[in-house]
Amino acid sequence: MAPVKGSSKGKPAGGKPKSKSSSKVTKSSSKPKKSVPIKTTQQKTKPTSHRPEKKKRRIYTEKELDIPALNSIAPAGILKPKGTKKGKTFVDDKEGMMAILSMVQAEKEGDLESKMMKARHMEEIREAKRQEAQRREDMKKKKFEEVKGEVKKGLKEKKQRRRTDGDVEAPAEEVSKKAKKRVSFG
Repeated sequence: MAPVKGSSKGKPAGGKPKSKSSSKVTKSSSKPKKSVPIKTTQQKTKPTSHRPEKKKRRIYTEKELDIPALNSIAPAGILKPKGTKKGKTFVDDKEGMMAILSMVQAEKEGDLESKMMKARHMEEIREAKRQEAQRREDMKKKKFEEVKGEVKKGLKEKKQRRRTDGDVEAPAEEVSKKAKKRVSFG
């Protein structure tokens, strides 16, 4: 291959001036070289942890630990012993069962009663609002009728005044018309 020139103008292709390279040769020949043995490095593996490995612990299931299921209530008389068949189980303690049933029934009835009470209360409120609206409407109509009556009375009175005033003031109007003077700019 042909030699390639460097991109910079003042430097030779080697990248270093020749005068310095010749001085290096003289320096290196003046000092004796020490031979250093080349050490070969072996590739080392990552060191393992010095701690002993932990054994995997066994994970027990909920059934093996006899943990009760969450969010479920099982009364004392109804709990089934393990390993029995599925099916109906009857409570031996009748009084306990009746107490539980009466409590549940009372809660249900209380809920129904409270719902019914709320419904009655809301109906009463609605009825009161209707009555209030009806009363306001009646007041408006009454006021309107009063104003209407006053207007009608006022019109009748004005007509009567005109009739009575018209008879008396009619000759006075004729006199005032004659007394009126006219000026023309002509």
